[in-house]
Amino acid sequence: MTAPAYPSCSLWSLRRRDTDPLAFLQGLARTADEVVPFRLGTRPAFLLNHPAAIEDVLLTHHDRFVKGRGFERAKRLLGDGLLTAGATLHAARRRVAQPAFHRQRIEGYAPSIVAHAARWRDRWQPGVTLDAGREMRRLTLSIAGETLFGADLAEVAEDIDSAVAEAVPAMDGLVSIAASRRHARTARLRLDAIVNAIVERRLRDNGARDDLLSLLLDARGDDEAAERQLRDDAITFLLAGHDTIAHALTWTWTLLAQHPDVEARLQAELATVLPDRLASAHDVSRLVYTRSVLAEALRVFPPAWVIVRRAAQPHACRGYRMPAGSVVVASPFVTHRDPRFFPDPLAFSPERWLSSDHRPRLAYFPFGAGPRSCIGEGFAWMEGTLVLATLAARWRLRSEGGPVEPSPRITLRPRGPVQMVPLLVR
Repeated sequence: MTAPAYPSCSLWSLRRRDTDPLAFLQGLARTADEVVPFRLGTRPAFLLNHPAAIEDVLLTHHDRFVKGRGFERAKRLLGDGLLTAGATLHAARRRVAQPAFHRQRIEGYAPSIVAHAARWRDRWQPGVTLDAGREMRRLTLSIAGETLFGADLAEVAEDIDSAVAEAVPAMDGLVSIAASRRHARTARLRLDAIVNAIVERRLRDNGARDDLLSLLLDARGDDEAAERQLRDDAITFLLAGHDTIAHALTWTWTLLAQHPDVEARLQAELATVLPDRLASAHDVSRLVYTRSVLAEALRVFPPAWVIVRRAAQPHACRGYRMPAGSVVVASPFVTHRDPRFFPDPLAFSPERWLSSDHRPRLAYFPFGAGPRSCIGEGFAWMEGTLVLATLAARWRLRSEGGPVEPSPRITLRPRGPVQMVPLLVR
C-alpha cells in the first residue's frame, strides 16, 4: 500500500502553539491504520499506530533512524549527554554508566530511597495543603542526588527546578524540546555551576564511592572535551534521574484520589506486607498491587509521552514508504489508550496487570524500547514502588480544586501546581 498524497494528510503546524499535540495524535490514531501519514510543517511525517510498526522502527530497524531534530535543540541544555548523543557516542556512554543500573546495584539503593521517602512521610501534616508535584520532584531529586551522585541537593533543589522551568516552557512537544537559545543557555550555566560543585566536592574528598558519579569520573579523559562530556552526562542523569519518576508519582496520587476503591486495595496490601515497618528491596516483589498501581498510572499518563525519530534513509514500514528525512512518531500516550490493546482504556484499573496478558509486544512501552530505551528503567520501577509504599502506608491525598490537566512538554507533566490535602490512613 502506498501512502496517500501528502497534501491530503493531516497537518501539524509548527507555528500554532495553541494546538493540543495529544488531541492531534489521538485524532490520527482513530483511523486504526498501522501507520498514519501526516505533515509536520513541510516535512512528511508518520505516526506508528500499532505495536508491530513501533517494533519495526525502534527495535528491528533502529539503525535506520536517528533522533528527531528537537534533540539538536536539547543539546543547548544537555550537550552530548546520554539523551541527546549520537548512536556511537550513546553506546559508549551507556556502557560507562550501565554498571550503576545493574540489578544488584539498584537493590543497594533501596535503603536510601526508603529513608528519603520516610522523611517526606514524617514531614507532611494532616489537613495542610501541599503541591504534590513539587513534593515528588523534591523527593526524587534528593534520592537521585544521594544514590547517583553521593550529594545532598536540598540546598540547590529550587535552583534546579527553576532552571528546568526556564529551559522547558510550554511548547508543542512533538518536535521541540527546549526554549529559546537565551533561556537554554542561562539554564545550562546554572546547572553547570551545580554539577561543578558536586564534582569538585567529590575530587576533594578523594574517596572511592560506589555510584554513578564515580563511574563517570573513572572513565573521563584529561582534556577539555572529556571534562565537558562529564558535565553533559552528569546534567542529563541529574535531570532524567528524577524528573520522569516524579511526574509518574504525581499522576499516581491524582489517580488514587479519584479512585478510592483502588486506594483501599493498595492500603490493604501495604497493611499486610508492611504492617509495622518500612519496606526493603526484598519487599518489592511482594508489593504486587502497589507496582500494578504504578504501572497503570504509567499507562494512563506516561511521562515519556512521545518518541520522535528521523529516517536516515528510505524505509518501508507496514506497507508505507518513509522517505529519508521524514519524521516518525511513536506515542506511548496514544498506544496505551488504544482499545485494541487495553479494553476500557480510560479506566484506571491496576487489576489489568495482575493476570497474564496477551497484548502485542510494545503495546506498553513507558520507558521506550530498543537500544535507546531508558537506562534507568529498573531503578525507576523500584524507586516508584518503594516511594509509593512508604507514603501511601500513612497518607491518603485528596485533590483540592479542579481536575489536573496534562501538559505535553519534554515530559507529560501536570499543568500547574497539584494542590492536595494529606489525610492519615491510620
